[in-house]
Amino acid sequence: MEFRFPDSFRRIRQLYPDFSERQLKVYLTAFRKRVTQENSVLKPVPSLEQFTTFITRELLAVDATVLQFGPPKKALAHTSDTVEVAQQYYDTFFRAVQERPRHKDDDFLRRQFNQLLAQAAPAAAKLVLRDVEVPNSKTSVKFDAAWQNGTFNYVKAISFDLVNPTEINRKSVYCHGWLDLVGKVPEIDNYRFDLLVAPPSRRELYGEYEKALNILNDTSAPKRIITEGQELVEYSEQAAHYLIEGTLQ
Repeated sequence: MEFRFPDSFRRIRQLYPDFSERQLKVYLTAFRKRVTQENSVLKPVPSLEQFTTFITRELLAVDATVLQFGPPKKALAHTSDTVEVAQQYYDTFFRAVQERPRHKDDDFLRRQFNQLLAQAAPAAAKLVLRDVEVPNSKTSVKFDAAWQNGTFNYVKAISFDLVNPTEINRKSVYCHGWLDLVGKVPEIDNYRFDLLVAPPSRRELYGEYEKALNILNDTSAPKRIITEGQELVEYSEQAAHYLIEGTLQ
């Protein structure tokens, strides 16, 4: 058994001005403690009736307070991973009261790169080239930054933290198109396109995200894909190192 509840009930407070979040959390914390104690005793998996009895006898008697548990429900699990199942049900039932995760758009990735550069070496953020345009006979593409370490690296943020599969697919196809168009930079012998990407916040979109990465990788343009998180940290540190090293030569 597992007893979970949100960290914040801000939306309920907004609906009911006299609502006591502190008192509710006292009850919920006590329920969680009792469930944890019950789990410490090795027992067979309870039936639905036994589960109902445990709730009414050990947690909250029927009509004891204004708080009430709804009737237990059975569901089919699509995986044997009980942790994943619990997380998915938690997300489903408490989506309305959870704080929305911060959207990681292209601007977020640009800010992250700049901040990480400055953290690695304060002078590096000032040395990197900004808004570098790469033209060809048909179009031109503006890159967020550029730096050099043997190759000339054009940096562009491409976030896939979008709301539906269609948007993810459309953005990946669009980026594949301009990568092909500017894939040859005749005035530079050794270059690479460094793409800073962020995955979708919604886990159900990860399959479409993987397809988007495959679409980007399908172009013959020289490139490197850097994912937001530890990969971006290490990439930014590498860029900062070469930017500072270049000023010392």
